[in-house]
Amino acid sequence: MAHNLSLAPFRGITNKHYRHALHTHIGGYDCLYAPFITGCGHQQIHPAKLDDLLPADDMQAITIPQIISNDAREIIALANALHEAGYRQLNWNLGCPFRRITHKKRGSGLLPYPDDIARILEEIFQADIFASGAVKLSIKTRTGYHDPKELRDCLPIFNAFPIDHLILHPRTGKQLYSGRADALHFAHILAHANHPAVYNGDIHNKFSFRKILDRYPRQRSWMLGRGALINPFLAHELRGVHLPEEEKRNRLAAFHQGLWQHAQENIPGESRQTGWMKAVWYYLSGIFTESQHVFSAIKRAQTKAQYAAAAAQAFQQPFATEAEISVHFHRLCQ
Repeated sequence: MAHNLSLAPFRGITNKHYRHALHTHIGGYDCLYAPFITGCGHQQIHPAKLDDLLPADDMQAITIPQIISNDAREIIALANALHEAGYRQLNWNLGCPFRRITHKKRGSGLLPYPDDIARILEEIFQADIFASGAVKLSIKTRTGYHDPKELRDCLPIFNAFPIDHLILHPRTGKQLYSGRADALHFAHILAHANHPAVYNGDIHNKFSFRKILDRYPRQRSWMLGRGALINPFLAHELRGVHLPEEEKRNRLAAFHQGLWQHAQENIPGESRQTGWMKAVWYYLSGIFTESQHVFSAIKRAQTKAQYAAAAAQAFQQPFATEAEISVHFHRLCQ
C-alpha cells in the first residue's frame, strides 16, 4: 500500500504562495493543509479571511482549509462560504497549543471540555452543509491540553459523529513543541477511534519515519510538519524517491526563488520581506550542513541585497546528512 502524505499548516509560513512553490517545484504531497482561519464570525465572511484560499481554481495542489473556533455557527458559516468557492473539506483545529488561542478555549484549550465539544459537533452536523456531506469535517488534535486523558474522554464524542478523519499530534498542548512526541498515544486512537487516523509528529527523516512505521506497520496516512519545512524533499524521501544532487539543488533554488519573488511582490517593506524569508530559513537552513552558520548569515541580513547574498552563499553549502537534520530538528524542540 502507498503512503498518503500531507503537509501540516504553519501560520505565517505555509501561505498559498509557499504551497504553490512547494507543489510546483518540489511536489510529493497528496494534500496541503492551509493555516487556520479564526475570528471570521457567523454572518457574512469578510473576503480578507479567505484570501489565502481564493480563488480555489488557483490551488493546483489539493488544499484543505482549517478553522480555529469554539462557535459552531462560525464553523458552519465558513463551510458554506468555502463550499461556494469550490472547497469540499474543512479541518477543525483542536490542537493549537499557543496561549493566545488556548486561553480562549480554542485549539487544544477546548480539549478539557468534552461537553462543549459534543455540543458544537451536534450543532455542526445538524447544519445542511455538513449533514448532506457537501463539506466533510476532519479534526486535528493533540493528546489533550493538560493530560492525555482529555483526548480519551473526547474520543467517544468524536465517534458519535461522521468525522472524515482524525489527525493526532501526540503531545499535550502544555508541551508546545518541546520534548519528544509520544507515538504510543497513537495506539489508543487506532484501537478506539471509528474514523481513519493520521499520524503527525516528529517525522523529520527516513530513520524517524521507520521507527514509527515499525510500531504501526499498517498505518498509511501521515502528516509532515517541521521536518518538511526543514527538508522540502522529505515526502519524496519517505516514498523511496532519490533525486540526484544537481536536480535537488536546482529544484530547491527554484522553490526559494518562488518564495523570494512572493515576498518582494506581496509583502510591503524591505524589512518585512526579509523577515518573512528569515522565518522560512529558520527551518530551511537545516537542509544544509552547518545549519546554524547558514541561518546566522541569513538572520544578519538587513537589506534585500544582503539577504540575496546570504541566500546565494547558503546554496553553495553541502546538503545535510540525516543525522545533521535530526540535530537541527531537535534543536528547534528545545
